[in-house]
Amino acid sequence: MFDYTKCETAHNIDSPSGRVYETPDGTYPSITTILGATSDKSFLKRWRDKIGDEEADRIVAEAASRGTAVHDYVERYFKLEDNRSFGDFFKDSGLLEEPINIKQPTRAIIKECERNNFKPYAQEIPLWHPKLKYAGRVDGIGLWNDTLSIIDFKTSKKKKYVSTIRNYYIQCTAYAVAHNYLFDTQINNFAIVIGGDQVDMQLFEGKVVNYIPELKFRVKQFYEQQKNNN
Repeated sequence: MFDYTKCETAHNIDSPSGRVYETPDGTYPSITTILGATSDKSFLKRWRDKIGDEEADRIVAEAASRGTAVHDYVERYFKLEDNRSFGDFFKDSGLLEEPINIKQPTRAIIKECERNNFKPYAQEIPLWHPKLKYAGRVDGIGLWNDTLSIIDFKTSKKKKYVSTIRNYYIQCTAYAVAHNYLFDTQINNFAIVIGGDQVDMQLFEGKVVNYIPELKFRVKQFYEQQKNNN
């Protein structure tokens, strides 16, 4: 187990230019802001042009609201005592009354975590890397089939493929590298659990070492962009 007290002192600040985190070691942009700024946005532009900005904004807001609700339920479930069943949680937490687009992803994610013996050490805590200068809030850190791992929860209405979620892999890698730096660990595993109401649950697993070069490249690219824009 680790003492995450210093992590709990960090907090995020949202602004039009993106999210930053104030940490004990400095203020750093979020890894999601970095990945967003260094991604190919041509697909998103074509999507917005096709359906219009108003509808696109509605879909984005709906997805964000759904993701927040699902993350909250998953976090609450894994904070329960071990003797509480999912059935009890389902009835007592209010999840039973939620719409299917919240209820189904939550159930799928929790069940998949249980199948892989997820034992959380911490949930929803900020991590940062003072040398690479980024930060972020990790969904879960703990044992995944008895191996210390980074766990990331996502929701989606469509089936995902490795080729379309490259940023998820880099995001998990960023959390692992930050945790390894802050706590002198050697996390090399991550799991991305994606729940949906219109598609089956999906699980993607990876090795941190395979994505460290791209993480460093994207962070460097981001800071070069910032420098050129100033």
